[in-house]
Amino acid sequence: MKIFHKVRELDGKRKIYFLGLHILTYHQKPKIPDFSYEIKKYMSVTKCPNLHNLVLGSSHGRDGFIPGNYDFNLSASSLDMWRIWNLYKYVVKHNGKNLKRIIVFWSVFHPGLQLEKTKEWKNCIPYKKLYDIDYAFPLPVDDKFLLDTIETQMNGFVYHPGFRGKSPYNVNHDELAKVLVAKHLKNTMRNNNQIQYLQNIAKLARKKKHKMYVVLPPYRSDYLEQLPDDKIVFRELFEFLHKTPDVTLLNMEHDRDFQDSDFDSPDHCNENGGKKLTAKIRAAIRK
Repeated sequence: MKIFHKVRELDGKRKIYFLGLHILTYHQKPKIPDFSYEIKKYMSVTKCPNLHNLVLGSSHGRDGFIPGNYDFNLSASSLDMWRIWNLYKYVVKHNGKNLKRIIVFWSVFHPGLQLEKTKEWKNCIPYKKLYDIDYAFPLPVDDKFLLDTIETQMNGFVYHPGFRGKSPYNVNHDELAKVLVAKHLKNTMRNNNQIQYLQNIAKLARKKKHKMYVVLPPYRSDYLEQLPDDKIVFRELFEFLHKTPDVTLLNMEHDRDFQDSDFDSPDHCNENGGKKLTAKIRAAIRK
């Protein structure tokens, strides 16, 4: 047991414990996240007409696909497969009449990523508030403050028709490739059956007669140099694809058309790289 222990709550409250006994509470001005991008997507995804192609994934999908008039890109930073599966169900229910294709970006960390158990657990909260996606695991603190924050930001939001989930780009998420790959592989090697949610998506796509694609996005050369063999990194995915022949893999990971200048970090496309990847995905779909 630590002699002194501090508990930080989302509303700015700080509690100090000495040998497990609460001795002091004080307040620090809380950092309030800006959820406007998540709210903007939520406000738009059920209102956009002629939705044929739904794109889902983490930030690699967010930056890797630039949506047009028949698409919506609902990918977002650190989205795990639990939320991707539930978002697909949500869109099918609320704006799935014309849906034809589901495009899932599969990132290196997806085999084991459980967002509630990471330092980015706050990213779970907007999906609870906006789409009523239950937490897969309990959060480390009470979520009421951030749920109320989202409500306040929603009340001040002005809906702008025509938005289809395009990435804001220019997001500062650069990190040393060696450090980044090590973080991602920690999730890759966990044996916690996240592939089940990809299987669920495939079953629903089959039922709804949606064509399903899985995209392995490209990475910058320094990121690729740190990755183990694909048969290790994507073992579960390749086994799933072998058993599910109606799902099409679009493997862009080692595509030599992508140069390091197409990325703004080791694993994220910049807008030029996003345009290039989008064009390749569209060409594959047309075939």
